Amino acid sequence: MGLWLLSIRDAFVSLLPLTLFGVAATLLRHFPGGLDWLYPSASFAASWEASLEQIIAASHGVFGLALAVVVALHLVPRLPSLQDPDDNPPPMMVGAAALVNFMLCSMGLSLGGGGAMGYEAMLLGIIVGLGTAELLRWSAGQRWLMFVDVPVDADKSLIHALRFCTPVIFCGIFILLLASALSGLSLLAPVLAVLADWLAVSVLGEYLATSVAILVNQAFWSIGVHGGHLLDLYAGDFFVAPGLAPDGQLAWRPLVDSFVLLGGSGATLGLIVAIRLAAAGGAQWRIARLGLLPSMFNINEVILFGLPVVLSPRYLVPFILVPLALGLLTLFAVNGGLFELQAVSIPWTTPPLISGWLLSGSWRGVLWQVMEIGLATLFYLPFVRRAEAGRAASHARLLGEVIEAVRTEAPVRAMVIRRRDELGIMGRILLAALRADIRKGALSMCYQPKHDRAGALVGLEALVRWNSRKFGPIPAQVAVNLAEDGGCIRELGYWVINTACAAKARWNALGHGELTLAINVSPSQLADPGFAGQLALTLQAHGLNCHEIEIEITESQAIPDEASTNTTLQALSENGVRLSMDDFGMGYSSLLHLRRFGIHSIKIDGSLTRDLQGNPANADIIRAICALGKARQVEVVAEFVETREQMQALINMGCDVFQGYLYSPPLTEPACLEYFERCRMASIGCDSGADHADQKQKLA
Repeated sequence: MGLWLLSIRDAFVSLLPLTLFGVAATLLRHFPGGLDWLYPSASFAASWEASLEQIIAASHGVFGLALAVVVALHLVPRLPSLQDPDDNPPPMMVGAAALVNFMLCSMGLSLGGGGAMGYEAMLLGIIVGLGTAELLRWSAGQRWLMFVDVPVDADKSLIHALRFCTPVIFCGIFILLLASALSGLSLLAPVLAVLADWLAVSVLGEYLATSVAILVNQAFWSIGVHGGHLLDLYAGDFFVAPGLAPDGQLAWRPLVDSFVLLGGSGATLGLIVAIRLAAAGGAQWRIARLGLLPSMFNINEVILFGLPVVLSPRYLVPFILVPLALGLLTLFAVNGGLFELQAVSIPWTTPPLISGWLLSGSWRGVLWQVMEIGLATLFYLPFVRRAEAGRAASHARLLGEVIEAVRTEAPVRAMVIRRRDELGIMGRILLAALRADIRKGALSMCYQPKHDRAGALVGLEALVRWNSRKFGPIPAQVAVNLAEDGGCIRELGYWVINTACAAKARWNALGHGELTLAINVSPSQLADPGFAGQLALTLQAHGLNCHEIEIEITESQAIPDEASTNTTLQALSENGVRLSMDDFGMGYSSLLHLRRFGIHSIKIDGSLTRDLQGNPANADIIRAICALGKARQVEVVAEFVETREQMQALINMGCDVFQGYLYSPPLTEPACLEYFERCRMASIGCDSGADHADQKQKLA
């Protein structure tokens, strides 16, 4: 059932463009007071209105059919896969089967007219879509229905078309027979007819008729079926005839349209105000803001399907009870003499307050509508807060799952941003935020000091930091991996290089030119033929020498074995730029890199140095790396150095340079200057002993 509800909800969201197209045409066609004053001639007005009617008919008239197809397409991927992947129905086949089944069902139920495929057929479309997906998947798993033998070397589309012929035919015949058996079996119309006869003689007829009409409208809208059209089709006897004044016995349609459905079905103007008050910064308000203008004309499909309210257990109670309360209160107010209702006919798209004035002929009707909107807002408020809390919790959970999935190394990591589920949507939202922050230069840089065996400060590593305005702090590895997967790693890389070089130039101007600066570069950046030239231009722009910069090649993915990559690395080496291999000893790193590239230093993978003293195997690997580095005259750097004992062990093994919290955490640029001064004042470099805890508090 949960998969069904998700699929129906997503189908309504997918059809929002079709809905909005019809909404715009409906608003222009039924604009309060008309738009005749805009038209240059009567013939143009008639032609324009005819065109609008065609748009409305086109967008609304096929809604049930479109819903059947889209519901089926959303449900099939969510169903468990069959054991043989080739037996899973392809989306194109599912959509085509849903279309055929809807038409067969319409024929079997003997439906006629435009309503056979329009808003009145929403419920039928939902049922057919769900039934098609479930039935086609079941039949595809039955060997006796999948007996068509297709050559394996045939075209893929032909294979699918032939293999699924019998399951599609089986589903169509089953649905046609079921629809034919149910043809003429209509429970709604007889029940409503009996109710209308009883209400016509009931003492509380006006109250009961209005209540039943509201409940029918809201109940069907809550499952995505146009309740207003159903009332017109099956419950016309509940209402006073159009153009007549209220008779005190039946419901009066203008009262329901103008004093109950404020903003559309569910009195959603109150919902919009409640969202503005309780969730102005969340996704609900962004949807509500889009639906505000049409809701002013009592058109609220954007709100119902966008939030969504349809099929949402969070808003079911207020969606039904708020209009019911407003309807009964309005009847009490009118019968109590607070204001009178005039026998005037106004379009249902007339905005609130204006409709209150026109129907009551005084400010009392306007004031009553204002009070109703306030009452609806108060009723919706706790539900909005609860929905926003649930949305925030779900948002945080999805964000955590995306971060955990994206930070995984490339061999294991699937590209989250290509997934079609909620995790993929969140991944793409996170990627969009990263791209926006890269364009705006909204990321920041930190720099972690590096010290030699004697404790002297010899350089720093530039580290990117992403504190998203929308999501808060995001791990740097997630930002890098996401940029690689999303194709914006080059933009991020150039921003990092330019920002880091600018900081290095400022330090040089203050007398710290002897320090080297390591900048991380993704392997995918090396495939850019213009990378070496761009780096040279950046260094020249900031007045830096090539030997001041060390390009640290990260191992987030394999270094491409391509001519362009080799050319880039050769150009960097010839220009005098130092090259360093990050995370050496794990992942893609291999001895071949030392032969392939002119490496100046290697940085031992942090997973080895972290567990150095507790894992003898790690110590053996580090000794081997240090011996190799010494033989090749390559500097060996150890990161994540946190204790004196750990550093001494690394010194004994042959490491040359050390980086980690033993000396300092990553520092902002201003904090780096303070750190440089302390190191300069010390004769043997910055001591990491007694004052490190205090230093960490000051500089972190």
